[in-house]
Amino acid sequence: MAAARFAAATMVLLAVCLSGAQAQSVQGRVVQLPQEIPLAGALVVLVDSAGHDVSRAASSASGGFTLAAPAPGRYTVTVRQIGWKTWQSPAFELASAQSNPLVLRVDAEPYTLPTITVEARRPRCGIQVGSEELVGRLLEVAQTALALAQATADARTLGFSSEWYYAHYNAKLEMADSNGMGAGRLAAWPIQTAAPDSIHRWGFVRTDGPGQAWTDVGSDRGPVYYGLDARVLFSDWFLAGHCFRLEGEREGKLQVAFEPEHHGKVVDVQGSLELDRESLELQRISFAYVNLPRWVPRERAGGDVRLRRLHTGAWVPYAWRMRAPVPRLMGGGSPPKVDSWVETGGRVRSVRGPGGEVDSVLTTELNEGGTAGTR
Repeated sequence: MAAARFAAATMVLLAVCLSGAQAQSVQGRVVQLPQEIPLAGALVVLVDSAGHDVSRAASSASGGFTLAAPAPGRYTVTVRQIGWKTWQSPAFELASAQSNPLVLRVDAEPYTLPTITVEARRPRCGIQVGSEELVGRLLEVAQTALALAQATADARTLGFSSEWYYAHYNAKLEMADSNGMGAGRLAAWPIQTAAPDSIHRWGFVRTDGPGQAWTDVGSDRGPVYYGLDARVLFSDWFLAGHCFRLEGEREGKLQVAFEPEHHGKVVDVQGSLELDRESLELQRISFAYVNLPRWVPRERAGGDVRLRRLHTGAWVPYAWRMRAPVPRLMGGGSPPKVDSWVETGGRVRSVRGPGGEVDSVLTTELNEGGTAGTR
């Protein structure tokens, strides 16, 4: 979908995913012991000898997967499931132009959430994903869920028909106007951001283009607002420069909040990850921009993405939104004030099979709440 430009904001939707063919691959099935039941919806990851993830895929309903390898070498395969500890295969050699068939027999061990203590609620800055700390474990769960959502989109075995909207609010955030922006297929993560290195350098709002300023009104040259996705959230610099804390449990939900450790000059984000307490499924990512000009009320500009997991194991970002301010120029050297707000977002309306037909079972499941609370 093309970028939608408003008086003082540009919101970019829909990422484009590119993939290339590789000469080596690992194919096979993943089954769970002791009955060797096919394990659907697990994240299967090819890891090189340096410990880097080089390829990933979501296992199919039959447990099948295909992983492309960038070069011959020594690899392992890890299997990650929400609510279960990570499983890792023995190392193996993969030769050039080789297709290595594997049956991964996973002796799954459930992950038991420890007691939430006062110590666990203290902020952790520069945390490592997957560390023994509770927040590190919860971040690993969230990372797995987002990787599965991307793998679901990349596999293209399911399609998601979606609708987008544009809304205009007054300064008090009361609805002034709303229009549908059309319908189409959700290709990947619905709120696109720039490359992590660019966000690190320039921040989540860009105002450095020709003629751009915070107060451009009545033109298409206003600031560009970028959202938060998994690439940025789990980049080394974001984890190193933000503090995470467990806010506790409310109505069966766990909230992991994050905020910048230091307030620099560029626009950053703070927000939270919401997980189901019983299933540990990631259900929502929300964020608000910080370091905006003083005329913008705190925590009003930002967005969120809501996710659901289907019984097939597919993860779907099913609803999303972003909001940005439009300034009113006061004149006489006075600072601007918020004149209004613009918001754009959307929602998945139906799930479609490989042939493009609507899958009524999965569509009903998505609209009624997915698998949250089951394990």
